[in-house]
Amino acid sequence: MIGLRHLTPTALLINLLVAGAIVLSFAASAPAQGRKVGRNESKAERKERKEIEKEVLKDEKERRKEEFNDLKEERKDLKEERKEDRKDLKEERKDLKEERKTRSKAVKEKRK
Repeated sequence: MIGLRHLTPTALLINLLVAGAIVLSFAASAPAQGRKVGRNESKAERKERKEIEKEVLKDEKERRKEEFNDLKEERKDLKEERKEDRKDLKEERKDLKEERKTRSKAVKEKRK
């Protein structure tokens, strides 16, 4: 490593400027290379790729819509089932209550 004490301030400044220029040249060259890679495709190829992506997105959207509708229908069916189950339970409780009443009346009459 270069000893910083032995360098004069102007030499130090020059070294820093050179290092900065090197870093900037690397930074500037990287995005330029990235842009060139995408432009190697022809206009027709880019258009075709975009159309394919558009179709894939459209299919995905349609699939999600169908899944949502299926889920909605399933929830509706479950809700109806629960409603019927509650109704059945209510009727069973009512029947049990009636049975208890008749038993208690029978037991009271036996005691008499």
